[in-house]
Parts: sequence; structure tokens; C-alpha cells
Amino acid sequence: MRILIAEDNAAIRMMVHHVLESEGHEVIVAENGLEALQRALLHQPDGVVLDGSMPIMDGWEVCKRIKAQRNIPVMMLTVHAERTDRERAEECGADEFLAKPFDIADLVAKVNALLSRAVS
Repeated sequence: MRILIAEDNAAIRMMVHHVLESEGHEVIVAENGLEALQRALLHQPDGVVLDGSMPIMDGWEVCKRIKAQRNIPVMMLTVHAERTDRERAEECGADEFLAKPFDIADLVAKVNALLSRAVS
């Protein structure tokens, strides 16, 4: 399946890209929110993983805009792990939430859950 990763931290972006590619997914990457929104519209991914805090446009706003265009599963991947942040993820339409730092196995499990929504 095709998944878009939007993360401004290069090390995290590359690690997530590598992990998901090794799981057999086609991975599209973006370094900021505006680029993520543009690539989501252009490439029509099956799912999106968004960092909440990105330059130009934050992940929360990207999530809202993507969800307004199309019902695509979105996971927020963020250092913001407070209850209010989880509520914010729900408000913007995110389907999954994973706090940084995260375990690779948790990332893979959440992405698989996310992508199962794309086919159901």
C-alpha cells in the first residue's frame, strides 16, 4: 500500500521510511506540512502519518485539510502525548495516535491498523 510520511526531523523521517518500506509499503515523504498536503493530493496515498509540529503548516491543520478532501486514514506521530493532544488528534480527524519516542513494533502495528481502515 502507498503511505505518506510527513516529518520534519530527517532522522525520524528516514527511519520510518525504511521501516515501512521493509514492510512492503510504497512510501512517499514530505518534510513540512505544505509539502505533505500537496503530496497527499498528488499521490493519493492509502494512509498518512503526520508529525504534529512541522514548519509552514502543522500536522493538525494538514490532517483537517486532507480529511476535508477525502476520507483517508491518518495517524498523528508526535512528541505531544498529553490527553489534550489526543483530543486534538480526534478533533482534526486522525484515526490513530502514536507518541514519540516510540517502539518500532508499535509503529508497525499502528500503521497496519491504519491501513486496514483504508481497505475496509
